[in-house]
Amino acid sequence: MDYGKALKAVFEDKDWIGVILIGGALGLVSLLFFWTIIIPFIVAAVLYGYMMQYIRDVRVNANAGLPDWTDWGKKMADGFKLMIVQFIWALPLFILLMPVLFMFGLLALYSDSEALAVITMIVSFGTMLLAMIYGIVFVFLIPAITINLAVQEDFSAGLDVRTIFGMTKSHFVDILIILILLYGISYVAGWVGMLLLLFGVVFTSFWVMLVRGHLFGQLARLALPVVDPADTPLPVPVESKSDLATD
Repeated sequence: MDYGKALKAVFEDKDWIGVILIGGALGLVSLLFFWTIIIPFIVAAVLYGYMMQYIRDVRVNANAGLPDWTDWGKKMADGFKLMIVQFIWALPLFILLMPVLFMFGLLALYSDSEALAVITMIVSFGTMLLAMIYGIVFVFLIPAITINLAVQEDFSAGLDVRTIFGMTKSHFVDILIILILLYGISYVAGWVGMLLLLFGVVFTSFWVMLVRGHLFGQLARLALPVVDPADTPLPVPVESKSDLATD
């Protein structure tokens, strides 16, 4: 893993300014029309799809440049897949919160019951603890989920529990470093964006997404290496019975 390469790879592309401007402009449109709900959803899908293409490119070539802003339909479709897959993986968090909401609803109806109040606190504590544990696990699984879906380009790949957990286990240290690095640069990029008249956040956020794509692409090279057809041994021809009889 070359973490420094991921930070500067964007600026090594000759068209990086144009790419950042387009990505940031899309983010700005999403911000201005957040009230429509559908526009931010579509924009997010396109940006995710662009990042997934970058992951595939870096997996094949560590020095790959930024993808072109073409084939928007495929980018949107890829992004939608990732968003749906992540929602499915996040469902247990919502399910875990349901008992808490139910208990607080009962407590509102029977506010005089001390026993119910104690039970509610116990259930809430236990459920929130489980939710926190699963939330941490989910964060560590996100790189493997994204990589497997981007590389395989099949919806089911994003739900391949065995492969995703296996990839996360095998590259746990790399993923930990990636998450820490992304957290740090997101924090710094957020402040830089705020200093750039607030709207700069959409441009710095898109740069962080590209860094994430490059890091995930590097991890994909390790976890799911590209197989060169030239390295694949040719099948050995098997002599038929007729050939043996002739000999």
